[in-house]
Amino acid sequence: MEPCELSIIIVDYKSFDLTANVVSDIEKFLPTVRHEILIVDNDGTTTDKFRDLYRDDKNIKIIRAEKNRGFGAGNNLGAKSAKGKYLLLLNPDTRIVDDSISKMLDFLAAHPEIGVLSPLIYQPDGKTLQRHFFADFQSFSGLIWKRRQNNARVIPNFSSVIPAHRVNSGGVHNSSDDFFLVEMTTAAALMIRRDLFEKLGGFDQKFFMYFEDEDLCRRITKLGLKNAVLKTAKIIHLEGQSSNNQQKKKFYYASQNYYWQKWYGTLPRILMQIIRFPYLLWQKISG
Repeated sequence: MEPCELSIIIVDYKSFDLTANVVSDIEKFLPTVRHEILIVDNDGTTTDKFRDLYRDDKNIKIIRAEKNRGFGAGNNLGAKSAKGKYLLLLNPDTRIVDDSISKMLDFLAAHPEIGVLSPLIYQPDGKTLQRHFFADFQSFSGLIWKRRQNNARVIPNFSSVIPAHRVNSGGVHNSSDDFFLVEMTTAAALMIRRDLFEKLGGFDQKFFMYFEDEDLCRRITKLGLKNAVLKTAKIIHLEGQSSNNQQKKKFYYASQNYYWQKWYGTLPRILMQIIRFPYLLWQKISG
């Protein structure tokens, strides 16, 4: 039996239909790559339902989490059972529309200097780029002036090479015809070598949700590797279909606090919270 090349990990939380849809996409657009799909049931209530649906598919493994310990922990759990040389961490609320996964796999295999690789991530219309799918690492200047991001507000169409004035700004640090380097990229569709993921110890599980991807990318750069976005690959993200806005805010700010404490220390973390406070107050007042 030939070795598995790619392990695709999908952490499901009350998203059965979404997960089933993206699994169908994978089977449709990834016919020639030796792969496995590991579905981690973070909710713990749909394990049997998944097993019934995929009982005849030996390439799909269902893993039940004993407890929902968060997005990063769910991916770590899936990675422990992975056999592929490469991992693709994929949100359940994504859709695959072409052979982009194969393109990502070929690119990462040819570029050992790249740690993490992301495709272009589009909104549901398939034409508009999702906001904030890559960025610079968080910093005081970013908080004060608002994080300088890539995205469709500045670069509405990636069919052409990024304009020269955008290189080295807004998260883009180097660009070629088919890819550009970034400091961090979202884990909605993140490809990485399994041995590198294991060397890093996976995601930091103290991040329940949010910032685990930025933290991972930051640890990768500490090893001297680079992170990139492949412009020839495309995935659609339906964005946040398995949690509500109040949950998101709670997890985001808790993870932001931990991230700043981890990377900058106590005083900078406190200063960040002071800078953030007016924004939180405005949010509360505006509803």
